[in-house]
Parts: sequence; structure tokens; C-alpha cells
Amino acid sequence: MEESRLELKVGALVLTALVSGALLLALMGEFSFGSAQTVLVHFGHTGNVVKGAPVKMGGIPVGKVDRVELDPERRDANGEALPVTMTLSVSAQAASALKADAMVTVSSQGPLGEPYLELAPGSATSLLPAGKPIRAIDAPRMDMVANRLASFLDAAGKVLEKDPQAFSDLIIGMASLTRTVDGVLTENRGELRQTMSEMTTAVKELRALASQARTQLEPGGKGYALLDDGAAVAKAVRSDWPALSKEANTSLRALAAVTGPLNAEDGEKLKAALTRYSAAGEKLDRVAERADRLLAKLEAGEGTLGASLKDKQVYDDLKTLLAELRKHPWKLLWKD
Repeated sequence: MEESRLELKVGALVLTALVSGALLLALMGEFSFGSAQTVLVHFGHTGNVVKGAPVKMGGIPVGKVDRVELDPERRDANGEALPVTMTLSVSAQAASALKADAMVTVSSQGPLGEPYLELAPGSATSLLPAGKPIRAIDAPRMDMVANRLASFLDAAGKVLEKDPQAFSDLIIGMASLTRTVDGVLTENRGELRQTMSEMTTAVKELRALASQARTQLEPGGKGYALLDDGAAVAKAVRSDWPALSKEANTSLRALAAVTGPLNAEDGEKLKAALTRYSAAGEKLDRVAERADRLLAKLEAGEGTLGASLKDKQVYDDLKTLLAELRKHPWKLLWKD
């Protein structure tokens, strides 16, 4: 009886230990109970991220690093080396949120904490294509920073060894410059304040002007209509200009052909002829006026000729006389 109870207690203890271990592994990201999707990330350097490192989005764990692989020959479009490929296993919800401009950065939990990967979903309208790798942002390499700092300190030490006074003069000059700048700012504080105020006013006016210009250039505004009219005029000029230019060139060539042989004497003769033609035209106008008055009197029946034209008997007699003269023209010279 006591042995059975002991076995039950041991079994319960083992079961509790297994459940606790599974929960601990789940919390550490070793495995998940939901479906996961694979995301590929290219790095120039691992940033001390190792296999099994957590992957977070917005600071919340969404997966882990499954594999870290090396490909020394890989290059990006600019020729920069990308030898490291990390295969991430992330939740389906996080994977579905990744856009075409998604980013991956290396972060750490505090200055000395464990490094992990942070996913930034991005803001593009299109989603990240399935299987397309993400170009990650490499973490700053402290070894390279330390090497550059050491090189700078080494160069500075050599300068101090050659001319110790130069460093002292540099410090004194910087202190003097600082005092001079402080004095200038103190003396001209009012003018600087006024200048800043004027600049603020100018910026406000520029914003108002830009707003008005934008309003005018929007559809329905005067500026928009002016641009439309200008475009229409330009289009008409482009379409009509070749024909007009051709006609103008033809006219100029004809005029040059006509006026080419003329000299100064011919010009004077042409002026005199135009004067005579003008006088003749005036005389013709007066003759035409008299003819108009005479025709008006004839139509009104004034005078002997007008009355004859109005009298039908006279008209018939004249017609008979003319017919007789055509047949016997000798009657004009012979009388019975």
C-alpha cells in the first residue's frame, strides 16, 4: 500500500517536471505550439546573433533563429558583401504583417544583454513576396569602432610628441573662440531676436503664398485655367506654325524676286506713277457719279431722251426705223 503511494508521488513529480520543462522551453522559444513560417534574412555580419536567438516584433517574441549559414561569394546590387544568411521561424501572424519594405535589425536586452533580431513590418502597400530575402541592417561593429578610435588616438599622440605646444594652443584658441562667440551673442541678443522674428514672419508668409499658389493651380483655379489656355495656344502654334512659316517664306521669296532688280530711280518712277493713278482714279470717280445721276434722270423720265424711253410708241417707232435702216441703209442719203 505504502509502495503504491510512493510510486504515485514519484510519477506525479516526474510528470510535473516534464510539464515544467516543456513550458520553460516554450517560453525560451525552443518550440511553439502554433504554425510557423520561414523568413530569410541576409546580413553582412552576424552581430553576435547565434542559432536559437529570439526574434521579436515590437518587443514581443514572435519566433527564433533556426539556422545561420555562410556564403562568402554573395553580393548585393552595389557589390557589397552579404556572406551571412539567417533562416528565421516566425509566427504566421507576424509573417503576414511583413511588407515589401520590411526591415530587420540587431538589438540587445541592455548594453550587456543577449542580442536578438527585431522585425519592423514596414509601411508599403504590397506584402513581402514569399521566399524573398530581407536585406537586414547590420549592427555597428564595436571592434571596427575600437580600431578607428585607436588609430585616431595614435595619430594624435604622434602630433603631441612632435609639437606639444600645438595641442595647448588649440585648446586655448577654442576657449577664446567660445568666449568671443558668447560675447557676440550677448551683445546682439536683441537684434538676433528681431531677426528670428522676421524670419518666422517670412516663413508664415511663404506658407500662405504657397497655399494660395496651390489653390490657384488646383483644378478650377485661375492658375490652372491659365495653364490650360497656355497649353492650348502652344498646341495651336505648334500645329499652325509650319504652314504659316512656309507661306511667309514663299511670300518673302516672291517679294524679293520682284523688288530685287529695282533701284532708287525705279522707286521714284513708281511713286510718280502711283500719283498719276491716284489722280486718274479720282477723275473716274467723278465721271461715275455723273453717269449715275444721268441714269437716274433717264429712269425718272426727265428730258427728251428720258421721255422717249418712257413712251412705248416712240420706242416702237425707233425700233422700226432702225430695222428699216438695216435693210435699206441708202435711205439715209436719199429722199423721196
